[in-house]
Amino acid sequence: MSDSPSVVIIDQNPENRAELPRTLQLANITVLGEASFGIEATTVVAEAHPDFVLLGLEEPVVRGLQAMDAIAEVAPQAPIIVYSSLTDGASIRKAMLAGARDYLAAPITAVALSASIRAIQDQQATRERRLSGERGDRLGPGGTIITLFGAKGGIGKTTIATNLGTALCRETGESVVIVDMDTRFGDVAVMMDMPSERTVTEAARDHDKLDRANIRDYLHTHPAGVSILPAPQNPADWEMIGTEQIEKIVRVLAQTFNYVILDTPGTFNEVVGISLELATVVLLITSMDVASIKDTVMTLNMLRAWAFPEEKIKLLVNHSNIANSIRDVDIARTLDYEIFWQIPFDAAVSRAGQIGQPVILSSPRSKVSQNLAELARAIGGVRQPSTKQRGGPFASLARILRH
Repeated sequence: MSDSPSVVIIDQNPENRAELPRTLQLANITVLGEASFGIEATTVVAEAHPDFVLLGLEEPVVRGLQAMDAIAEVAPQAPIIVYSSLTDGASIRKAMLAGARDYLAAPITAVALSASIRAIQDQQATRERRLSGERGDRLGPGGTIITLFGAKGGIGKTTIATNLGTALCRETGESVVIVDMDTRFGDVAVMMDMPSERTVTEAARDHDKLDRANIRDYLHTHPAGVSILPAPQNPADWEMIGTEQIEKIVRVLAQTFNYVILDTPGTFNEVVGISLELATVVLLITSMDVASIKDTVMTLNMLRAWAFPEEKIKLLVNHSNIANSIRDVDIARTLDYEIFWQIPFDAAVSRAGQIGQPVILSSPRSKVSQNLAELARAIGGVRQPSTKQRGGPFASLARILRH
C-alpha cells in the first residue's frame, strides 16, 4: 500500500461527503469517489478499488451496518473505517462486529485519520508476515514503553519517573525498569541512591550482543524491586551513542520487563526522537509556570506537524510549586489539549529527594504518594480510577496499553 492511500467516502449526509475531502487532502489521502448507502455505495467501491472505505454511521445504524456488509462482499480487501457522532459502547460494538477496522469520533481530523490508517497498515503487514512464517527483522517490544517527556527542564520528570516506576512495581507486582535517557543531567541513580558503575554507555557498547539472557548484567536493582539503567557518568559519552544502539537496548528491555520507563531530557534531540518513536504511551509533562506552558504549546504543535499519534500523548500537569496563579481550565484551554493527570504539590517530595528515596517509599501516606500510586494503578490496569482523581478519560489508555 502506498504512502498516499486512496479512499472512497460512503455517507448518507451530502454535506459530509463535500467537506471530508478537504480534511483528507491535509492527510495526503486520495479520494477516489463518494456515495450514499445502497447500490450506489457498492457500485462506486467495486469500480474504484480503494485502499480504504470511510463510512459515516448515524441513526438508524442498521442502514450503515447493511452498507458495510454489502461493501465487504464487493471489496473484502478494503478495510472499513467508521466515523460517527455516536460514541456509546453499543454503537461502537455493532460497527466492530459488522467488520469495521476502526471507529473514529466525528468530525474526524487529518491527524486521527492518518494514525488510524497507519495502525491498520501496520497490523496488516504484521499479520501477513506471521501468516507467511517470516520472522521480523527487528526485535519487537513486548512490554509497555512509557516515555516521560517535557519541553523544558526543572519540571519534575525524573521525580515522576522514579516514583512511577517504583509504584508500578509495587502496585502491579510486575517487572519495571527505568532507563535514564537524560543527556544533560541523568539523576535517576542519584534520586534512588543507587550505584552507577554500569550505565547506558556499556550497554550501547555491547548492543550487538544484547539479549534477554544478558541484559540484566547491565542493570542495577533497587530494594523496592525496580531496575534502573543509569545515564553515562560523563555526559560527553552520549556523543558516541547512536539511535540504533538506543533502539536495541530499549527493545531488548521491552522483551524482558513488563514496563520500560524512559526518562528523557528537557530538549529535542535524537535521543528524544527515538524515545518518542518507541513509546507505547508518552507522558507529556508540564508545570504550572508560564514558560513551561508556552514550551508545551510549541511541543504539541510540533508533534502534530509530525503526525505523531495523539492517542499516545497523555498530558500530565505537575504542581511542583506551592505558588499557583494559573487555573487548570486555563492550561487546558491554552494548550487545546485535555489534561490527563495532575500531581499535587507536596513538600514530602523535596524531603524524599534529600535522602535519595522515592517519596512513594519515604512517605507512602502523603498526598502525592497516594496520587502517584493511583496513576500507577491506572496505567497498570489494576482497577478503574475514579473520575475525580483521573481528570481525563482512561478507557483509551487502557486499550493502548493492552495492544
